[in-house]
Amino acid sequence: MHRCTDAFYPCPSCPKACGDLSLVIGCSDAVSTWFLQNVLLLNPEKAEAIIFGTCQQLAGIQTYAGVSVAASGPVVHFAEAVKLLGVTLDSALTFNQHATNVIQACTYHTRALRHIGPLLTVDIANDCHIHCCARLDYCNSLLYGTSEGNLDRLQRVQNQLVRCTTGTMDF
Repeated sequence: MHRCTDAFYPCPSCPKACGDLSLVIGCSDAVSTWFLQNVLLLNPEKAEAIIFGTCQQLAGIQTYAGVSVAASGPVVHFAEAVKLLGVTLDSALTFNQHATNVIQACTYHTRALRHIGPLLTVDIANDCHIHCCARLDYCNSLLYGTSEGNLDRLQRVQNQLVRCTTGTMDF
C-alpha cells in the first residue's frame, strides 16, 4: 500500500547555467526515490515544480516541457505560482498573486457583510472584522519588501472592511 503526499521539497539553487535543468531533474528523482523507500507516492495531478529567481534569471529557463520523475514515472509540470500553507509564492517572489488572493477573499466577505450590515449586532460585526483581519494578517511578514502597489491595495481592503463593520459605509 502506498500513500500519496502533498509536500514542499526545496531543491538547491541552479548553478551559473540556469538553462540546464539537470539539477532540478536529479533533485526530483531523489525525492521520488525517497518517497518510494518510505512507501509514499508522488501524486502527479497535484505535484508542481517552481523555480525562484529574478526575471532575468527566469527568462533563460524553458520550463514548458515538464520535469520527468524517472523513479515513479509521472511528469511534474512547472507552475508560475504555487500555494504553500495559504501563501501563494510566484517565481519572482513579488507576492502579486498572494496579495490578489487575499484581496479577493476579503472583498468577498466584505460584500457579504454589506448585505446583512443593518442586521448585525456590534459583537457579530467585531467577530466578522476579526475573521477578515486574520486573513489580512496571516503571514504578512512575508510581504516585507513587496511593492507599494501591493501594500496600497491591501490597505484599501482593510479600510473598506473597517468602514463596513463600523457602519460608516452606506449599505
